[in-house]
Amino acid sequence: MVDRAIGCLLGGALGDSLGAPVEFQPLDDIHAEYGAAGISEPPPQALLGDATQLTLFTGEGYLHAWTSGNHGRRWDPVGSVAAACQRWLTTQQDDGPAPGATGLLAEAELYANRSPGITTLRALGEGHFGSPDDPANTSQGCGGLDRAAPAGFAPGPELAFELGCRFGALTHGGTGGWASAGAHAMLVHLVAVQGRRLPAAIDQATGRVLREDERTAHALAEASTLARLGASVGHVERLGQGWVGPEALAIGAYCALALPKADEFADAVRLAANHSGHSDSTAAITGALLGARHGTAALPRDWLKRLELADVVERIAHDLGASCSGEAFNERRYLGFAHA
Repeated sequence: MVDRAIGCLLGGALGDSLGAPVEFQPLDDIHAEYGAAGISEPPPQALLGDATQLTLFTGEGYLHAWTSGNHGRRWDPVGSVAAACQRWLTTQQDDGPAPGATGLLAEAELYANRSPGITTLRALGEGHFGSPDDPANTSQGCGGLDRAAPAGFAPGPELAFELGCRFGALTHGGTGGWASAGAHAMLVHLVAVQGRRLPAAIDQATGRVLREDERTAHALAEASTLARLGASVGHVERLGQGWVGPEALAIGAYCALALPKADEFADAVRLAANHSGHSDSTAAITGALLGARHGTAALPRDWLKRLELADVVERIAHDLGASCSGEAFNERRYLGFAHA
């Protein structure tokens, strides 16, 4: 399980770094710049995108809640993740770590602006966090979905779904914005923790999210149908562009389903990145799902060597997996943070 957790977060980071250079570009422009195959590998310096940055801070926030509860303190994962996301906001406002900074705030490379979404920045800046029952706005964007994977390492699939929804709703109040985050977290749990195969996991997540959001459920169901017809850029475009949560999740899931084998990881994230839309988010979702399914053995070694802060991603992922599997990890590093 720990290896699959590491595969999940590193796989997501690789997909994010692959898709980032072509985000916002129409497919014709991608082909004009990179050739008929499109972008095929991350840049020589594979930088973490804002989705991966926020995933790391979400993981740190969840681990603060987990270790606090494990040591007889308050168990408040939503408050802890909200506070962690505000710590990430500090990295977008300051030039570097303050003296005595701890945890992720001590990592100088995270103080880099990677074009985060306006909805996320505004919600965190205002400090008015929403919930599914009390939304902060009406955004259906995929910014809440982007950071949901750590919720997948909650003890059970229903809790993973609930936390994914609540983590997403902190900044994205539209039903599709937070329900897609819950579905993604549940998928990660079913695949990485329970060892389920992707088709069965997606069927189960589709059924669960249908109770909250028909659009997300229908998008996942269409992704499953199209995957049975094979891998095609046309199928990706049919699912949308990925700017909203249901579309991004459907594209990411489709590419993982259409190219599900461990040795197809690179081709799957390429398929998820080379389209006219939110290429970094969709490729990150595909990479996270396949990494959760197959573990680190599926990840291209030469891509990992160029990934920014790969050791930090691995550390957070290891501890998420260990917290869920009962293995020992350094809990002290997470006890000093506040919750919102």
